[in-house]
Amino acid sequence: RPLSHAAIRSYATHDLRSALAYCTVIDAIDPFCRTAGYVHVATLVGLGLKRRLFQLAHRLVDTDPKDALAWFAVGSYYYACRRYDLAQRHFSRSTRLDPSSAECWIGFGCSFAVCDESDQALASFRAAQNKFSGSHVPLLYMGMEYLRTNHLSLAGHFLTSAQRTDSSDPLCCNELGVWCYRQGDNMEDAAFWFVKALRLHVRAEGSALTSVDEALGMNGYILLNGQDEDGGDGGGGAHQDTVAANTQASTPHVKRRSNNNEQPPPVSTILCAVKTPSGQSIAASMFSDDNAVDDGGLTDTECIERCKDTFWEPTIFNLGQSYRKMKRYGEAIVCFEKCSSLNPGNYAAYAALGFAKHLSGNVDGAIDSYHEALSRKPEDPFTSEMLTRALAEAVTYPPSLEMLSSLSSGVEGRSRGIGSSILKKMGNSSGRNNRRQSGGVPPGNNDQDSSMFTSNSNDVDMSMTLA
Repeated sequence: RPLSHAAIRSYATHDLRSALAYCTVIDAIDPFCRTAGYVHVATLVGLGLKRRLFQLAHRLVDTDPKDALAWFAVGSYYYACRRYDLAQRHFSRSTRLDPSSAECWIGFGCSFAVCDESDQALASFRAAQNKFSGSHVPLLYMGMEYLRTNHLSLAGHFLTSAQRTDSSDPLCCNELGVWCYRQGDNMEDAAFWFVKALRLHVRAEGSALTSVDEALGMNGYILLNGQDEDGGDGGGGAHQDTVAANTQASTPHVKRRSNNNEQPPPVSTILCAVKTPSGQSIAASMFSDDNAVDDGGLTDTECIERCKDTFWEPTIFNLGQSYRKMKRYGEAIVCFEKCSSLNPGNYAAYAALGFAKHLSGNVDGAIDSYHEALSRKPEDPFTSEMLTRALAEAVTYPPSLEMLSSLSSGVEGRSRGIGSSILKKMGNSSGRNNRRQSGGVPPGNNDQDSSMFTSNSNDVDMSMTLA
């Protein structure tokens, strides 16, 4: 039971890899344990492990064809394979077998939502709320569905209710940030909720179980690396050595030690082979003193840097967009650089990074980022347009503009200096060019007119949707 609670806790904090490791150990110890069965299925769906989900679903159906969890697993498999019609059919069967299962109703609603059948999805989520009224999850899903269909007032009501019910769920904070962002004039609140979601994630990742032995119990279980290759010696061969913490295996195989007279190994070695999103083994993340820190002393940038899980890459991207609209370009650049490191294949992160650099005046860096984005999606019209503008600016102004900017910042408050005088002349020249193009610019905005492309341009906007 403690191990099942640990799996549920890890899934509730969206640490899918740790949750899968706990569920794998539970399945090896007791294949018929149903305490964390829904968590096991949902974790396999979240990680995209369709083959393992297929095997688990078949085993559950063969064991008990009248079990709602078995058909929930079958429906989840078809959902992962994007066969949503078959997923709806099997989710419906699971709800008939166990009408009180909120998990089955939520899966049923998700299969409708992905097919843009909003009414049926909301009806399923309401049924889940009736069956499990103390949980914030149905409220969260209803808020997400209203947010998807652009019913912002109803979305705000349900998302706020979900966050008040469980203030420790970072996903609620992320969705509230998206809701504030979608309102258009609430960027400070959007950034607040995105940062809070990241802080909750960092806190949850650092606060693991105080003792793994309390969760697993000293029952003499050991971890086998790969397949069981006993040499006919009754299970006491050399293949039963425990795996070191740097083992790269992704799937642990747990087996009871055959010789009970031998001293069992530390139970923390059972989870050594499975890596957490931060790159550490689960046992190391539980016992490490470095992770057991309070996030209260961390800055927003440090919280961003501590996020190692790609699950939170959209949250960091949304935070960067909020910073960009607040004209906090330095912090936006930090967010987009983190997104590009978490997901190097995402063109949107490079396009947004180039746009933030462009607005901050770093034209050369913007050109490099635009090229990175176009190498991943050559047909993107926004990046192509912005690259054309950036190349035009690079030709119009000398390449030493960034150097002169640094010289100007070094002599701030003085009226003399070659850097400041040249920049002033270039700002006046660019201001005249912009006035000829736009029909007049009010005086006193030379700091914004030092580039052909300004943050106040009405004809250009970041045309990316939030993840």
